[in-house]
Amino acid sequence: MDEFSARLSRTLRQMYNQISKCESGLLKPVAIDRGLTLLKKLGYPVSLLESLPPESFDHAFPLANPLTKIIELDPKTILDLGCGAALDLFLCVQLLPQLEHIYGIDASSGLLDKGRKRLNFPEQTTIITLFEADLNQLNKYDLNFVDLILMNGSFNLIHNKTRLFQTLAGLLNNNGRILIYDFLLTESLPPGFSDEIDNWLWNIGGALSAAEFSTAANCAGLEIISIDDLERIDPVARCQILIAKK
Repeated sequence: MDEFSARLSRTLRQMYNQISKCESGLLKPVAIDRGLTLLKKLGYPVSLLESLPPESFDHAFPLANPLTKIIELDPKTILDLGCGAALDLFLCVQLLPQLEHIYGIDASSGLLDKGRKRLNFPEQTTIITLFEADLNQLNKYDLNFVDLILMNGSFNLIHNKTRLFQTLAGLLNNNGRILIYDFLLTESLPPGFSDEIDNWLWNIGGALSAAEFSTAANCAGLEIISIDDLERIDPVARCQILIAKK
C-alpha cells in the first residue's frame, strides 16, 4: 500500500473510532443532520425506524437510503463495505425474508462494537457477519462471493479505486450488482485539494467525475448500469450508482 493510502486508512480509522466514543454520534461541532433526523430526511421507513431502540441511530450517517433499491434487486447475499454501526444490515434483514447471509466490513472496531451491542441482532445472528478490515486493502482478505455489494458513503474514502473495482468484480456472483451511494464531481476541484487527507474525510477529496468513475469501472471489467442524481450541490452531486460485470 502506498504512503498516501496508508495515511488515509490510519486517519479514517482514528476518526471513526473517535466518533464511536461520542454518545451523540457524529461530533457535535459538525453542523450537519445526524441520527433519526438524518435517516428520516433520507427516506428511511419511519415505522421501521420507530420500532428500533433510539440509540440505534446515534452512530448512523449514511449518504442515502439504499433499502428501496436493495428490495428491488432482491439479493440473497450482501456485502456491505463500510457498514459502520451496521444499521443498513439490520434493516435489510428485517425487509428481505429471503436473505441468506449479509456480511458487514468496517475499519472501525469502535463502530462495529456499537453495532453488535446496540442492534443486538436477536434471531438474525446466524445470517449476519461483522468483521474489521481496511477497505483500502480489501484485496488482501479472503471474502465470499455475493449477489450485491453495497457501499453507502464509503467509496470516496478509497484511494486506489481501480484496484478496488478489480477486487469487487472478483467477488460478484453471476448477475451480481454493485450499489454505490456517494458524491460525483460536477466541477473540477481546486489544484492540490485532493492532496490533503482532511479533504477526503467527508467524501469530497476522493470524488471522481462521472467519466473518471466509468473509466475506473471499465478497467476492472465492470459497466455502469445507471447513475441517478439524488441531490446536486456543486461541485458535487450525491448519486446512486448501479454497476454490473460486462
